[in-house]
Amino acid sequence: MRCYFSHPIQGKKGKDATREDMDVNNQRAIEAAKQIRRVFPRIDLYVPAEHDEFVIEAYTQKSLTVEQILEADKAIVRKCDFLVAYMADDYLSNGMIKEIIEACDNRIPVFFWVESRGLSETTRQITSWLKEKMR
Repeated sequence: MRCYFSHPIQGKKGKDATREDMDVNNQRAIEAAKQIRRVFPRIDLYVPAEHDEFVIEAYTQKSLTVEQILEADKAIVRKCDFLVAYMADDYLSNGMIKEIIEACDNRIPVFFWVESRGLSETTRQITSWLKEKMR
């Protein structure tokens, strides 16, 4: 079972985000993903932040556009069984919205983790879905 862990990279600053801003956002996502892995250790969790060094470097050097990066991310979404949207600072970025739309267009379930509400409701929803799927 594979899960795409959608999270903001540029964050609320969008195209004005610096390399440092993106690094901070990615580190937050990595820490959040650890919480998911503790609850669901058997799930193969794909976290873009864990694979973003090349991507951020290529974006900074203008070798890759945001659109090109998102096309690759959407291809990975299509290979997953479900998606968790981690809303750090209760924020849903444009990139996350595109990943969520891709999941929905491909009938891939989406679960929202709104940071201010904590993780427990999201884990209950995922657990319920997993139980139903295993029947």
